[in-house]
Amino acid sequence: MDNSSIHSVLILLHAATATIAFFAGILLIVWQAYPTNQAVFRIYLWTLIGMTILLAGAILVFWDEYTDVERIVFPALLGLSLFMVIRGWGAGLVLATRQGSWELGYIEHIGFTLISLFEGFIIVSGLNAGFPWWLVTLIAVLGLLVGRWSIARMKRRLV
Repeated sequence: MDNSSIHSVLILLHAATATIAFFAGILLIVWQAYPTNQAVFRIYLWTLIGMTILLAGAILVFWDEYTDVERIVFPALLGLSLFMVIRGWGAGLVLATRQGSWELGYIEHIGFTLISLFEGFIIVSGLNAGFPWWLVTLIAVLGLLVGRWSIARMKRRLV
């Protein structure tokens, strides 16, 4: 199998794990039956970790093929995914201790990862579909604003 094929498989698996993490995260903070469900939380956290490892692998396998700009952008995205794992881990710590108004921090941690995942989906899909950069940027900014508004609304319901 050549590097291009390996890269394609890693990207496909990366996208699949990101999608699973996204839907598990939604279950954890939107549906009342799931916020403290340990099985769903483990799926969420482990798919975030898997997504990050698969992205790192895809970057390493294809590094020689990247342009100078891609050699900046993709490591930056890897950095973001590592921070998302840290935020997911933080959600797990908040869930485990359940101190004070723990739900607020829990929603904030998971909400950050959900917004980041959504932004990744929008940006990559839009650029791959050939949308103009300004439209991708507009949709990404709107997604960020709607995401932050949604998280703030969820937190207000708890206060």
